[in-house]
Amino acid sequence: MNDGRIKFAGILLVIYTVLYFGVALMTSASFKDIAALEVIGLPLAVWGGLLIIVSGVIITRLYLRKLEQLEEEGAN
Repeated sequence: MNDGRIKFAGILLVIYTVLYFGVALMTSASFKDIAALEVIGLPLAVWGGLLIIVSGVIITRLYLRKLEQLEEEGAN
């Protein structure tokens, strides 16, 4: 039962890590021109920050739902 939980958590961690460091790299001094590109009136860096916040909430919700499902299976 722990294998499924650890594997799922690891996959979610990798997804979030790639997103987080991708946006962090985009906002670095080397890529300041890319980060300053305007998309729908806001710089791309702002959209990237919002993406990180929203994806963190979604990933946390997915993990908690999966954890609840695994606990229900274990109780039966």
